[in-house]
Amino acid sequence: MERANVKSLTNKIMIVALAGLLAIAGCSRSPVGDTNTSVEPQLLQRSASSSSVLMTPANLYCEQVISSEQGGRLELMDVILEIPPHAVPNDTTFSISIPDINVFYNEFGTDGLVFDEPVKVTMSYRDADLSMVDESTIRIGFYNEVTGQFDDVICSVDFVNKTVTGYLNHFSAYGLISDLIDRGSLR
Repeated sequence: MERANVKSLTNKIMIVALAGLLAIAGCSRSPVGDTNTSVEPQLLQRSASSSSVLMTPANLYCEQVISSEQGGRLELMDVILEIPPHAVPNDTTFSISIPDINVFYNEFGTDGLVFDEPVKVTMSYRDADLSMVDESTIRIGFYNEVTGQFDDVICSVDFVNKTVTGYLNHFSAYGLISDLIDRGSLR
């Protein structure tokens, strides 16, 4: 009987000790700390005042046939596409669509189009809500349908004019992405 009491007491102590360790370490964290410090980039949000401007679907889409020989330029709101001569073998319809005015996310078409010469894209973030954004991390990303995440595009940022410029080899969905400010560093 005494042996059963000791075993029962030992089991209770083990349960309490295990519960204590979980409470200290946290259920979803390693007791030695977070080994994955990367944070998924976030789509840049528009400020409330700029996204409240009345926009209709017609205002959020444009298209134009661009000459293969001459190249051309297409603009919609805060996005500029500059297509160089011979980027595509034939005259091609290019388009910009902004499906959600609240974020800096654009769908460039013809979707899946691959270029012989890179196409220059410039996106302005002058209307962005930068309150929780590390501005030095703003960049262009394309939406990778395989991974479900944004992949970085090599680009340059003009912090004075609040624009980001990159060169695209293909069309898909692109957005301005950034890292959020670590709230712990604000304390």
